[in-house]
Amino acid sequence: MLTRSVSNSIYRTSLNNLRQKGIDTNNLLGGLGLSTHEIDKPYGRITEHNHYQLMAKISGLNKTLYGSAIPETIYINSVEHSHAIFPELIGLCLNEKTLESALWSFSDNRFLIGNCDDLFIEKGQSHTRIRYKNRAPHSVNNPSAIFNLVLLGSILKSYSPGMSMQIELTDSAVHHQTLVNDLFNKTCLLRQEHDAIILENRYLDCENASFNPLLNRLQKSHVSALKKQIFKEPPLTTAVNAIIEQCYLSGQETSANSILEKVCQDLRISRWTLNRRLQLESATFTQLLNQQQLLLSMRMLRESTLSIQEISDCLGFSSHSVYSRFFRNHVQLSPLQFRDKGRGGESGS
Repeated sequence: MLTRSVSNSIYRTSLNNLRQKGIDTNNLLGGLGLSTHEIDKPYGRITEHNHYQLMAKISGLNKTLYGSAIPETIYINSVEHSHAIFPELIGLCLNEKTLESALWSFSDNRFLIGNCDDLFIEKGQSHTRIRYKNRAPHSVNNPSAIFNLVLLGSILKSYSPGMSMQIELTDSAVHHQTLVNDLFNKTCLLRQEHDAIILENRYLDCENASFNPLLNRLQKSHVSALKKQIFKEPPLTTAVNAIIEQCYLSGQETSANSILEKVCQDLRISRWTLNRRLQLESATFTQLLNQQQLLLSMRMLRESTLSIQEISDCLGFSSHSVYSRFFRNHVQLSPLQFRDKGRGGESGS
């Protein structure tokens, strides 16, 4: 599981804006135990705890200076503003083949902005619901939900400019509500149970007339490299994960013992040495094996037409029921329920 954090680029821009308004940002950071080095470091990350502390401070200052936690110009130019800070993510989302692909790209790669909060895509028979779960403490005024939903809505509208979407917010009031209503072409609903966007499934197939497949492949490769750079795994853990994934995808070894043998053979180390070195990296072979089974399982359920039984077999489970228990224990959904939520009910059992 990736450590929850956000990009320091978010705060680099916000702090620069505050500095131009005469705010002593060094004092602000120092009061939270942070330094300018942590903010200016290329591709640096801010921990979840410090993120919520800093957000509370900056949101309060923005309210004083601009009348809201997020300045109006960011609502109006959310895509342009975000592209200036996160060109890899926004560029990829604007260069997918379909609106649905753009939606999944945003969901899968928004770790570039941060992964402290959660985004859920729930595809029903006629509508898709994109739900944003704010994980900040209740004491923190967190504008992340409205900003992320406005940004995502703006990206999706680049694929279908005339589309209408319903936005639901848990807040009792929202600043610049007219701008939000105009973006989604509907009046936003307040005091709702969740922060969410709801759109008709017919929009998911809207195609990008300017789609560039070669650029798309290069963009995805770049984002993948950035993920490895940002969330660096210890070297042995990385190597073991790569071999486990290769074993499952090739279909040559699927049992735990045969994969363990393959790992030791490829790395030219004994089982004892492997276990000892993994312990030094706070990992075990079984943990890495289960992690890869889960990640590959979720990918196959979402992207392939394999039946649940076929996925179970591919990943070395002794039976359909054992696989289903494993999946439910980790995701709190059955494999079929997970596939239905992600793909609108078109699944095999």
